Amino acid sequence: MKSWLTRLTFVMAAGCAVAAADGQTCTGSFPNLITDVCYDCMFPMALGGGILNFGPTGNDYDTGASQSPVCLCIDSLAVGTPISFWEPRYMVDTTNIPGCLPMLGGVNLSPPYNAAEFGGTNNTNSHIRGTNRGAFMHTNEYINPVMSALGVVSASPCLDNRSFDIPFISWADPSWGDDALSLMLTPYAYPFAGIAAIASEMPDAIAATAGFPLNELFWVAGAWGPMYPLDGNVASATTPEQVAHLMVARVFAKLHAAGTQFTSAGNDALQSCGAMGVPELIMDKRQYKTNRTYPFPDNECTPIGRPLAFQEIGAARPQDKDYSYFIFQRKDCCAAYTVTP
Repeated sequence: MKSWLTRLTFVMAAGCAVAAADGQTCTGSFPNLITDVCYDCMFPMALGGGILNFGPTGNDYDTGASQSPVCLCIDSLAVGTPISFWEPRYMVDTTNIPGCLPMLGGVNLSPPYNAAEFGGTNNTNSHIRGTNRGAFMHTNEYINPVMSALGVVSASPCLDNRSFDIPFISWADPSWGDDALSLMLTPYAYPFAGIAAIASEMPDAIAATAGFPLNELFWVAGAWGPMYPLDGNVASATTPEQVAHLMVARVFAKLHAAGTQFTSAGNDALQSCGAMGVPELIMDKRQYKTNRTYPFPDNECTPIGRPLAFQEIGAARPQDKDYSYFIFQRKDCCAAYTVTP
């Protein structure tokens, strides 16, 4: 815990004073790890291939990895017990101000470039008559494996034990505001633009409402909108909460496509016998759930693409421009047996 607190102190010390620009002020709050995080989202948990189950099973999807009471680590050939649960390990915030870090209390880093690339909504004339409302937002991703930080379980090979870090800040990514440049990272997304994306949103949203989205429809994020391009431009913005959730989905899809984000769900992750999992270039969107912590904790476990009617209650005030979320990732892990001589 000392390590990530030291890193947090350094980041906040490096930040300049919170500033207002174009009438916008960087706001935020570091989440209270006791009261703001919905730890119910960690459930259901399974141990030993389902011999022991904890929590309701309705908010889960079956990866098919933990069906046997024993598992085998491919690299070490060690035998262990399969464990599955949802680990709170990431945080993501969205903001209109480049350099703003809402999850660090509203610190503004005053970036040396792209400092004038502010986000917001705009109304444009669409090609089918009428008015279309679009948006652009910045986002930051944080590594904060809270279970290890709080010392809830010690020395577990299945828990992420990395220190607090900020691996992605959108204002430093030149492709975040450029659709053409962003699509160079995912050229396979071109065939799914336009009608293909719009037609896929409804079935994906229905599936996410009943449980989890359809992984086969990887190019959409259900009721949140199209997944591609993987940047901050939203062609159709309905509510601030919808735009913010879409930014969360896109930033993880972008990091997966870049090879820097691993999946910890599924049989391959189970057999890797580690906390990080295995690479996955096209994100399985079923492995993430969001829990808003700012401006108001929503106490909801929201899979990607689920309609946001309940999450938006009391969280769409005109003054709220910054949103923060804790991210739970599905984990299948083989806890190898250790023999003490």
